[in-house]
Amino acid sequence: MFAYVVYGLLYIIIHFFRLIGWWRWSIEGVERLPPREQGGMILVMNHINWVDIPAVGALLPFRYRLSWLAKIEIFANPIAGWFFRNMNVIPIRRGKRDLAALDAAAEALRNGAVLLIFPEGHRSRNGILQPGRGGAIRLAMQAGVPIVPMAITGTEHGFRGTLRREPVHITIGEPYRIEPLPDNKIPADVMERLTTEMMLKIAAMLPPAQRGPYAALLETTTSTRQ
Repeated sequence: MFAYVVYGLLYIIIHFFRLIGWWRWSIEGVERLPPREQGGMILVMNHINWVDIPAVGALLPFRYRLSWLAKIEIFANPIAGWFFRNMNVIPIRRGKRDLAALDAAAEALRNGAVLLIFPEGHRSRNGILQPGRGGAIRLAMQAGVPIVPMAITGTEHGFRGTLRREPVHITIGEPYRIEPLPDNKIPADVMERLTTEMMLKIAAMLPPAQRGPYAALLETTTSTRQ
């Protein structure tokens, strides 16, 4: 109930400012989202600034309310910890393989959660895509849910940029599934390939100058297909 109320307030405030034309936030590709009644899904997106989270949370349809993983340090404060837990945020120890957090995330996905993951692992701040990590791949395989690649642009200047009416845009790509492997064990070379494929899907929706280490590889892949 708490999450419904907070999300409702978020929608009202953000969409009011969008309606009057002050906040230039937009989204495309909503029709590509898997039908909500089919269950949980993982949204993977590049991460630039903390504004990314309210932007994607407000621009997605209300029935796709988000859960996400966050570093356990933000739960240290009792009030903050209570707030984030009631907002379906799952604490995770960064830099370690936190099995308890991953199991909790997989269970949430099996129960229908829409889980937002930033595969870069941290904010780029300048909008240039950073190398990705494979946690989303492992979770998608473990929970048997689709991955939805997304890309955000325009949050490099944070909330100040929003107040200056800088445009923020989110693009939603085609969802796809990771085929299960025996015992859900992923060899290192397979994980590297699957992670690269996921990051290329995100990079393809970004401007060329923001594709980071995936720019040349994406160009090569596109040329080969032609």
